[in-house]
Amino acid sequence: MAHAPRPFRLAVNARWLLADSLEGTGWYSHRLLERLCATPGWEVHLFFDRYVEGFDYPGAVKHVVGLPARHPWLWKLWNERSVPWLLCRIKADAYWSPDGLLPSRRALKRVGLGGLPLAVTVHDLNFVHQPEGIPPRVGQYYQSVVSRGVAEANLLFTVSQTSKNDLAATYGADLERIVVTPNAPQQDFKPLANVDEARRRWAGGHPYFVFVGAFTPRKNVATLIRAFQTFKTRHPERPEQLVLVGNPLHRDAELEQLSRTAGPAVHWVGRAEGSDLNALYSGAVAFCFPSKFEGFGIPLIEAMASGCPVLSSTASCMPEIAGDAARYAAPDDADAWAELLYRAATEDPHEWVQRGLAQAARYDWDRSAAAARSALETLRPAP
Repeated sequence: MAHAPRPFRLAVNARWLLADSLEGTGWYSHRLLERLCATPGWEVHLFFDRYVEGFDYPGAVKHVVGLPARHPWLWKLWNERSVPWLLCRIKADAYWSPDGLLPSRRALKRVGLGGLPLAVTVHDLNFVHQPEGIPPRVGQYYQSVVSRGVAEANLLFTVSQTSKNDLAATYGADLERIVVTPNAPQQDFKPLANVDEARRRWAGGHPYFVFVGAFTPRKNVATLIRAFQTFKTRHPERPEQLVLVGNPLHRDAELEQLSRTAGPAVHWVGRAEGSDLNALYSGAVAFCFPSKFEGFGIPLIEAMASGCPVLSSTASCMPEIAGDAARYAAPDDADAWAELLYRAATEDPHEWVQRGLAQAARYDWDRSAAAARSALETLRPAP
């Protein structure tokens, strides 16, 4: 009697799946795993570094292994000791890390898995190009481990063509080994008709510009605040306010100083998700994204999908992702940003809203998951 074929046992680093605290890597992991775990003939094992509520995808097996790994020396312990041990115990066929960090071949060899197929997602190389905005120990760890992982992995994922080209140029990775699996909006964002409620809640009833993202030096929020102050000085009659959505990730001394002098027209509203985030985008005069470096820039397409005109930096992947649906300025040109703010406040937004809706529709988690599934299938052992 013929036996059913053994399922493809894929182990996945699920360390960034944190309930109510998903950031870019976490959303990418979550939305792809929702789809990949349902693949017939697959058995997906999720490796967490702590007990986490939720993320109970049909057919997936959750494991908690090692200590919570939130600092570089604990990352090393988790990747080099805890992960190889569990890969051996579950008899994994392949391992995929969506956060850019893989165990070394040396560590895998110690448990008899030196030839295990490996896949890794490297979202961007900000730690190479913008190291001054990252704590030194974190940056050093990423530079060491990601470069090694790119060399040792069988398969590389990234989230934009710009990042794919950067991986090839920086590390000499073969383009044929790199598969682009773009991000998409966290949820089903859409234009909302009632903007008055958003204005009352977040800007004292005034029209507002909005920024969404972690407060790190590379996000360049300081330039946006200076541009907004210039805009208000030049046009004191204008009622627009500035709403900043997010929390600090790494220390930014310049932004801390500006926060003390920004004035009452700048509103720091903390983190927002779900319907609140949709309303923040949809109620805004424009979404402002002056970032110096991104692998993708998810807020760009979330804002577009919400019917919000976009003002974007010209840096890295932003023109690729936003296309002709955004108005652009160089990231450090505060005068140019002040002019963009004025144009957004005074020009008819209809054309930019329509362009944005069309551009956002190009990005879809189903398509990205299909590309990831097809690539990961190549790691399945031969029968």
